[in-house]
Amino acid sequence: LRDIPNLIATLTYTSLPASEQLVSPSPFPSPAAASSPQTPRTSTLYDPPIPEFSVVQTKLPREGEETHRAIDGPSIAIVTDGAGAVSWGGGQGEGGNLEVGLGDVFFVGAGTEVRLRSEEGEFVIYRAFVEA
Repeated sequence: LRDIPNLIATLTYTSLPASEQLVSPSPFPSPAAASSPQTPRTSTLYDPPIPEFSVVQTKLPREGEETHRAIDGPSIAIVTDGAGAVSWGGGQGEGGNLEVGLGDVFFVGAGTEVRLRSEEGEFVIYRAFVEA
């Protein structure tokens, strides 16, 4: 189904200066970093000036590990380098573990804390999410 009239009605064709379109990277808060300032930050938040989504880049060194806090909306992630594991949950059989590698894409449900762990080399993941 294509609803071209509705699509065109939602477009504004309003432009802004390039300076207002730039995305400045900032550290993505993790539970470990909050409790210990010495914990190296391996995740960077790219939060564009639009409400639709944000992106977190995580670069883990060999055998590195990081936990992402639960996010109030769904997210999708892609592995762009290396291999590792994604684990979640852990209470009463509700947890899981997924081995992922270059090119793999996975979904993270809303309200799910995930732990990322690299294996033999650098492990890079981009996670797009929306806060509901």
